[in-house]
Amino acid sequence: MRWSASVLSTVSSDTEPSVIITFDSAKYLFNVGENTTRVFLQSRRNWRKTRGIFLSSVSTRRASGLPGLLMTFADSSLSDVNVVGPSGLLHAIASMRRYTARDSMAVKPTEVSLARRDDPSSSMEPIYKDENISVYAVPIMPRQAEAVRPVTEPSSKRKHSPSPTRPAKRLALSPDAQSSPFNATDRLQSMMKNGNFNASHLYGDVAQAWRTVLVQKMFPKPFPVPDPDTKKKKKQKPPVPASAPDSVPAPDPNQPPAPPPEHRRPIPFPGYSSPLPPLDPDFSGSKDLRRRPCLAYAVVGPRVRGKFDVKKAEELGIKGSQRGKLTKGESVTVTVDDGAGKKIERVIRPEECVGESESAGIVLLLDVPSIDYIPDLLESFTSGPFAKYRSVEGNHDDHVVRTVFHSCGDGVLENEEYKSFIRGFSPDVHHLVASREHCADPISFTSAALNQLRLSHLDSSMFPVQKYSLGSRRNLKDIPNLPDNVQPMLANTLINIRPPEPPVQEESAQEHDLFHPAVTSGTFTLSDATQAKFQEARALIQERITSGAVPPKAPGDDVVITSLGTGSAIPNKYRNVSGTLISIPDHGYMLLDCGEGTWGQLARAFGTSQETPNNVWDVLRNLRCLFLSHMHGDHHIGVAKLLAMRQQMEPPAPGPLYMVANGNIVQYLREYSELESLGLYERPNGVIPVYSDNICQKLEPPPPYWVDPAEAVCKSLGLRRISTVEVDHRAWCHGVVIEHNDGWSIVYSGDTVPTENLVEVGQNATLLIHEATLADDQEEMARAKMHSTFGQAVAVGERMNARNTLLTHFSARYPKMPPSVLGHAASTPVLALAFDHGTIRIGDMWKANAYLPAIEQSFVDTQAEEGEDVDEVMLAVVESEQVAVE
Repeated sequence: MRWSASVLSTVSSDTEPSVIITFDSAKYLFNVGENTTRVFLQSRRNWRKTRGIFLSSVSTRRASGLPGLLMTFADSSLSDVNVVGPSGLLHAIASMRRYTARDSMAVKPTEVSLARRDDPSSSMEPIYKDENISVYAVPIMPRQAEAVRPVTEPSSKRKHSPSPTRPAKRLALSPDAQSSPFNATDRLQSMMKNGNFNASHLYGDVAQAWRTVLVQKMFPKPFPVPDPDTKKKKKQKPPVPASAPDSVPAPDPNQPPAPPPEHRRPIPFPGYSSPLPPLDPDFSGSKDLRRRPCLAYAVVGPRVRGKFDVKKAEELGIKGSQRGKLTKGESVTVTVDDGAGKKIERVIRPEECVGESESAGIVLLLDVPSIDYIPDLLESFTSGPFAKYRSVEGNHDDHVVRTVFHSCGDGVLENEEYKSFIRGFSPDVHHLVASREHCADPISFTSAALNQLRLSHLDSSMFPVQKYSLGSRRNLKDIPNLPDNVQPMLANTLINIRPPEPPVQEESAQEHDLFHPAVTSGTFTLSDATQAKFQEARALIQERITSGAVPPKAPGDDVVITSLGTGSAIPNKYRNVSGTLISIPDHGYMLLDCGEGTWGQLARAFGTSQETPNNVWDVLRNLRCLFLSHMHGDHHIGVAKLLAMRQQMEPPAPGPLYMVANGNIVQYLREYSELESLGLYERPNGVIPVYSDNICQKLEPPPPYWVDPAEAVCKSLGLRRISTVEVDHRAWCHGVVIEHNDGWSIVYSGDTVPTENLVEVGQNATLLIHEATLADDQEEMARAKMHSTFGQAVAVGERMNARNTLLTHFSARYPKMPPSVLGHAASTPVLALAFDHGTIRIGDMWKANAYLPAIEQSFVDTQAEEGEDVDEVMLAVVESEQVAVE
């Protein structure tokens, strides 16, 4: 039985460490930071056989890719998945109920209690087990936090709101009810029959039972029960060769995708929309992640029996079923001739005809965010439950550690105790380390970066190359007393556990990476056809400038639009999901929607080095307004990560961030902030929600007593007015209009079919940013999905009399150049297309239009170099099935 461990992603500007354990029959994923789904697509890996997701912490660092991955799993017909993590996991999943729910998949969550670290009997039991692996977990606490538990208020420079006090009407539970899950569930069911049931008033085990109910309602498909005859049934199937490709046949691209199912919406029941009950004050940790537990995992593979010696068995007289007993480790009795013609019975032991069994291979996964976690980790490997896994001279008859994955915070690797801990393993153990100090920051999504590199030769200011670094800030080899078998954790590293082999870079990943060889060799060239198109486009622009055939200067020309995500529903190799940054000179930034991966896109666009001016931290510090159009995941999943990163800034932002969103989004973020501080409502520089409905333009004059709650937003960005407008989509959705004191205006559509509401409030806009999800020949599908076609979006801009129109939010069907758009662009000189990392001054929109034929030719080169993306067809089907929950 072959099995391996591989690095799906490592620590970088836009990814976090994620490891896959792979068997022929199943995969197991450890940690799912933001962009995990997109990394799968870029690496051309398949997720179909994933059985379990294991999180070392419930945080944006380790789990912000979970909602997107669960939706992708469900919509690509994965029927069930286990999710394991520390305390808070149920709360995190339940908080996603308005946008992640899928009735086509079963999700089985398992929370690992902090009590496991103090209870030897429970810590010796696996938290997950199947025919391939047994997974053991131990919570690791920072000693600083342990000394002050239970935690009610994090010790931090910033003041966090204390946990809400328990309402007087909350149910008072008896000690038995609090300790018995059965009683808690029973009592919860009784309470739910009450017409005044309010889930936010629950606490203790009853609140936990409620979270369990919500997760079951989100993923109602029954979880499969293990079949005791599974092994027998497997034997009846033909064996699958080890080299068989792990892929799924692509659907016929000529067949239209099936209409989206209408039964994804959960059946309403009491309390579903109520706010989640707050986590108890004695929750194992706090909103300050520096004081929260992390799980250390030990993955124990199967112990493979020795080879059966058929010739020896025949000599000993072993027959029929006796062979099976011996291979199972049982002794058998046979009748043999004693050499003198007399029959005697003899006991045959397994070791007489079965070779020695192999020791079980073990993979350890350790998450050590800071040096505060080191003492507790060392204790777990000395006198604790993991002690048997760390011994140079100990007895390894039943197991052998092959690989240790270390996710290390600053200062951990330099710590003498931690280095001594690493040296305590056998020299044969491979140590792979993910550390921001000691790992390089190469490009993660090389397909998009290569396309950007090519376009930078057309216009380097409009298409700047993404920020990256092929060298680390500190060399791992310079750390004294660190063993030679320690190396940086690189994406696409493969370690075969059985048979054991040293780490290697997967050849397929190297073959698909065309970006890094291009920039390191210095020999990157364009095809003759593309060079000709680029020269032609530049000549056309120069001709227009010389002849004066360019739009006259106007207010708003210096406003810069940076497209961070231009795809819809799910990301692909070339396009991330929704996100558009507006830079308003002398005032700051406004972000329109924030899909998963937006933080990473910002980091790649502006760079993370604080020594470089206008870096991502400067952008985040000067981000004044965040507008979220609606609850669909591709428009808001990245918000928690963005706000969590904002909380880490030193010095903090000089003022608040105003978040314009509907009540459902605000409620979700408030629920999630029970787990991790996002800065909501903190003064003076926290996140201040402004509800979309409160500033909605209803197409009639507001009453004279109406007070504009967006006054502070306007003041922060130099605006005369900001207002939302209701648009027509499957979910409750708003567009937004901003009007600047200098006389320019921008309209953003959100997701919508063409609507006159937007046309009316956006009359004479300087720039319309409109979704254009589907091609003109998909108008019927666009209506069914409540989206716009390219032509419909262009028509909205024309009816609005918009000076410039920028199309974005393209279906995953069109990962490169959307079809039929060039025809519209030729007849509409102020029409431009959004490409990820494209940076356009409003005054240069006409240039972006002139570049379109050259950009199309550039994508021809992309296809010639990378080939057709077979997976994109599958993604189109997935995208067609994703529908709203609320």
